[in-house]
Order: sequence, then C-alpha cells, then structure tokens
Amino acid sequence: MTKHVTHISTNVHRSCEHCSTSIGGDRLAESINHYIKEHGYSIIHVGTETVPSDKGEPWHTTVAVLGK
Repeated sequence: MTKHVTHISTNVHRSCEHCSTSIGGDRLAESINHYIKEHGYSIIHVGTETVPSDKGEPWHTTVAVLGK
C-alpha cells in the first residue's frame, strides 16, 4: 500500500521532501533516481502535463509520480 506520493516536474525546481537535494527542472531522471535510491520510492507514473505559460498558452512538461 502506498502511504506517501511525491510529484516531480520538468517545470518546477524544488528541494527534496526528505533532504536538501535539488529536484525537478532539467534533472528529471536524476531526481527520479534520487527518490528511488535514497528514499525507497517506486515509480507510479511518468507522463506529460499541460500547464499555462506566462502568456496563457499551453506549455507541455514531463512529470513523474513516485510513492512509498
């Protein structure tokens, strides 16, 4: 059973929920590997997400949802 889920996006830079490692942005694969190796997460989903750009136009990002 999954008790905690985290969301990583190529559109958002942030710190890891468990340590100070930089997560997201152009480091998607590295961020996924960090959560798996360092914190015991598993991949739930990898796909795309469309969000509005600064000009209100569609902006496509890649996201990963991981859980443990």
